[in-house]
Amino acid sequence: MANILEIKNLTKIYKEAQNEICVLKDVSFSVEQGKFIVFIGPSGSGKTTLLNLIAMLDKTTSGSIIFKDKDLTKIDENLAAKTRLLDMGFVFQFDALLPEFTVLENILMPAIIANKKAKTYAKYLLEKFGISHLANKFPPSLSGGEKQRAALARALINKPTILLADEPTGNLDTQRKEQIFKDFAQTAKEEGTTILMVTHDIHAANYADKCYKIEGGKVE
Repeated sequence: MANILEIKNLTKIYKEAQNEICVLKDVSFSVEQGKFIVFIGPSGSGKTTLLNLIAMLDKTTSGSIIFKDKDLTKIDENLAAKTRLLDMGFVFQFDALLPEFTVLENILMPAIIANKKAKTYAKYLLEKFGISHLANKFPPSLSGGEKQRAALARALINKPTILLADEPTGNLDTQRKEQIFKDFAQTAKEEGTTILMVTHDIHAANYADKCYKIEGGKVE
């Protein structure tokens, strides 16, 4: 299967006062479409920086990020915003659901922004993740695991090519963590969505198609 993402010699250096801090050092790897890839490393290892660079939320110091045959380091902000909306989904440690909207309304939000009709697909995702009964509930009444499954459905509503997940199970107990890992693996397999997840939880490796260690700015 063809590579959907190629990272080539990626380096990120932050300047702080008179110091330079190298967060990522000459990182290279490629990802096939429809695979669940996990990056495991401790806090401060460069995990979130890696995702932010792929999502074009931060600028690279050097190197390239080839996504669907385009170098994301060289596109303008308008195209970057369009790519994030239509081609990328995001799941974070905190679900970021809007409390004043129902679960269904939260899930539909990215589709509304993209001017897409997606209610049928939203209902499919609700059923897929076992939360159909929560469609008209408001986020404050949900458990942590239920919120993250709703956040996953929201991330998938525009049928993104790639989903980026930053410590999505950081606030969950072991049982709910395992369920989210299973959801990611199943989504990659059944929906063909490429998923990149960064975490410090070594158990995620049991569900991944490929697992990398990230530490000291290096990916191995």
